[in-house]
Amino acid sequence: MSLNKINFSKDHKLIKDIIIESGKIAIKWFNNKPKVWKKEDGTKVSEADIEVNDFLHKELKNKLPETGWLSEETKDNYLRLNFKKTLIVDPIDGTKSFLNGKKDFSISVALTESGKPISAFIYNPANKELYEAEKNKGSWLNSKKITTTNTKVLENCKMCAFKPMFSHPVWRRSWPKMQIMNKNSIAYRMALVSSGIFDTMMALNKKSDWDVAAGDLLITEAGGKVTDHKGNQLIYNLKDTSKKSIIGSCIGLHGIIIKRVKELDL
Repeated sequence: MSLNKINFSKDHKLIKDIIIESGKIAIKWFNNKPKVWKKEDGTKVSEADIEVNDFLHKELKNKLPETGWLSEETKDNYLRLNFKKTLIVDPIDGTKSFLNGKKDFSISVALTESGKPISAFIYNPANKELYEAEKNKGSWLNSKKITTTNTKVLENCKMCAFKPMFSHPVWRRSWPKMQIMNKNSIAYRMALVSSGIFDTMMALNKKSDWDVAAGDLLITEAGGKVTDHKGNQLIYNLKDTSKKSIIGSCIGLHGIIIKRVKELDL
């Protein structure tokens, strides 16, 4: 199926044009030593994050004024809860990699309705990879339709996660040998699962809506499944935007992984 034959919504097309422009700002700062400081939670933020965020906020809210706004780099305003639709944004997911000149960062934008993503983009401008999905219209990478893998066994599967996690003494059963690789950007990990580069991804530490909302729709529309470690579907744009865990996987592995991790007390 050709991307040109998909009747994407007007909102989806608007967001796509704007996120592509925001990538030019990110690339301007990539390997160009932007100023960096620490936020209240101790994580690093740069002037690149802020400039991309400000651009997205200005342009998206101008074109889509009847939407709420939730971003990692904007002080939360609970007025977003009054809107039927809300934009959930991470201007640079994977800031650590971005600042170290590594290409595994991304710009993540999701449009949610009643707590569920209906339009999603994860853009890696350094690799020129634009992932997009709209509800009931599939997932796409650079205009080519993508799907998750059909892997059904953990052994030798391609897992995108923090490798030391699997040797932690908390596990009741040891994990089989897997091909494990990590990416600093959670959103980018999820995008790579949606396109079949990895079979599955997992994060068992707290994340936020802006880390996972876009990736949720990308994996789901590509044929996979996204839940927390208990197997619960994720709801976005609540007052509490934190997520205890995230499992994003091809269908064949999702249930197998949940059986191993659901008993953890996170």
